[in-house]
Amino acid sequence: MKKMFYMAFLVLALSVKSYADDKNKSVKKEAEVSYFAENNFQSKYQAAVNVKWTVTNQFQKAAFTMNGVKMAAFFDANGDYIATTQYVGVEKLPAVSKGKLKKFYGDYSVGEVVRYDFDGQEDSNLYMLTGKRNYNTIYFASLKNGKEEMVVKITPDGDVSFLKDL
Repeated sequence: MKKMFYMAFLVLALSVKSYADDKNKSVKKEAEVSYFAENNFQSKYQAAVNVKWTVTNQFQKAAFTMNGVKMAAFFDANGDYIATTQYVGVEKLPAVSKGKLKKFYGDYSVGEVVRYDFDGQEDSNLYMLTGKRNYNTIYFASLKNGKEEMVVKITPDGDVSFLKDL
């Protein structure tokens, strides 16, 4: 009889735990993409396919493919557009920048190049990145040699400057 009572108690305890776990799962909800971010994304990238959203406290990111190119669009917490990024080849860099890369970083090989596009406003954060003026496009390139890895910032008018060590 005691064995039967313990067995019934064990089954009841496991059932209650499983019910509580299921209830907590339904209460815990992943952060959802804001209506404004989704709307802004749809109006800007109508041809986008395979859209996958990531939401954090600081931003909302849509990773997607458009015309065969993998891209990511970033929106702030309010759903306002921030920027678009995509990996590009070295050949997409401005010619003057390629010359400066060769001159100043000739012993480095260029790894990934990220194009950062921004539909800027005068008070944008890009001013802090460029130090001069607002650009609608900036490139970031990773450079490697036998000992070091770094990231450089490349502006459309050919400025190449060290950003950080990796």
